[in-house]
Formats: sequence, structure tokens, C-alpha cells
Amino acid sequence: MQLLGNHPGSYRSNCLFAKTYDRTPTPINFRRKIVILGDGACGKTSLLNVFTRGYFPQVYEPTVFENYIHDIFIDGQQLQLSLWDTAGQEEFDRLRSLSYSDTHCIILCFAIDSHDSLENVKNKWVGEILEHCEGVKLILVGLKADLRSTDPDIGQNDMLVNNVPSGKKLVSYEEGVGVAKDIGALRYLECSAMKNRGVNEVFTEAARIALTAKPKGANATANVSDNESKSCVIM
Repeated sequence: MQLLGNHPGSYRSNCLFAKTYDRTPTPINFRRKIVILGDGACGKTSLLNVFTRGYFPQVYEPTVFENYIHDIFIDGQQLQLSLWDTAGQEEFDRLRSLSYSDTHCIILCFAIDSHDSLENVKNKWVGEILEHCEGVKLILVGLKADLRSTDPDIGQNDMLVNNVPSGKKLVSYEEGVGVAKDIGALRYLECSAMKNRGVNEVFTEAARIALTAKPKGANATANVSDNESKSCVIM
């Protein structure tokens, strides 16, 4: 499986209504839109930066809107991914609602050092998705997985290793799996953008799901191309 990494085909736009243009010479078999959702400061933008640019931001800057275009080769198909980074804060709820149209897959994120962000997956984000993009395919992703200690003498959920207080409880892998099942997510994955562990796998799985998905949300395209109608689900 080949991932096309940081190359001139990866670029971004922070204008919500700007047109995006194909700047790569490689023929594109499919174009797919993936929206990244989750609480503010949970790590969504860092995840996208590492995947599309190979860069982990050292300073937190709240995102209002970013649109990344990235090419990926998967399962014998060349895909152009339109990756929509969204603001998690309540004051941007109305703006964020404009991001849902024609969406093929949603990457729903939480931070493993924040139980609140996992609770909001069920209490906030699933409801918003049902309102604006009912029926869309979901994957659930736990971010900041590098914070979880692997020291057997400490315990997976007790002591943390990167500027997190001793004794603070992390979200366990099993808790993440349980929530993923509760919300009907097709996958549960964990990754660390800071360590660049599991990042490619997140977008590979999202792209694979998006490849066979019909767009959802306002203005969802009713018809698909002949090529798309011949695609099959790969589990």
C-alpha cells in the first residue's frame, strides 16, 4: 500500500467558499470529501498538518476553517481527498454546519487525556452529525496516544509521560472501542500526531471507507459516475 506523502499536490485553503483546483499531473480516479470533527484543542489540526505537510505545530492556534487537498493511492485507485478541518468551539457552530455538504466520511476525534472530549462525541457531535449529515460513514479516532504510558509498573491509565500530571486518568482503549460501537462508527483507531504514529493509518482507513460511500449532507450528489458505480466494499 503506497501513500503519496508531502508533495506539491498537498495544499490548503482557509477560505470557506474558495474553489480548489487540481494542481497535480497524476490522473485522479475519484475525489472524496472527509470532514474532521471534535472538540477544540483535541488535536485535529495537528493530525492534518502531520499527514499533509509532515509538520507538527509547536504552538496551539485555534482553527476556524481549513481545507486541505491531498492525493493518496489506495487499493489500486488514485484518490484526491478534500480534508476539512473544523472549529470545535460553540461560537463556530453555524459556520461549521456549512462544512457538511457532500461529505463521504467523517473522522470524529477526541483526546485520550480528556474524558470530556469523549463524552462530547456522544452528547454533542453525534447529534450534530445526525442534524446536518445523517447517514454519513464515521470513524472514531483517539488523539494524543503518545500520552499513554506503556510502563507495566505504572499502569496504562495512571502515570503519564508528557507534561500530564501523575494520577490523571486517561481514556482507555476499551472505552474508545465501546463508544465507537455505541455511535455506529465503522472503525476505532488511536494515533499520535506528535510522534507520527498511526497518522497514515487513520487517513488510509477513512479514504477506503469514503471510496465506496455515497455523499451525505445538504446538496449531496444524487448521481455517481460509472466508475464509482462499479466500486465494491473492501472490508
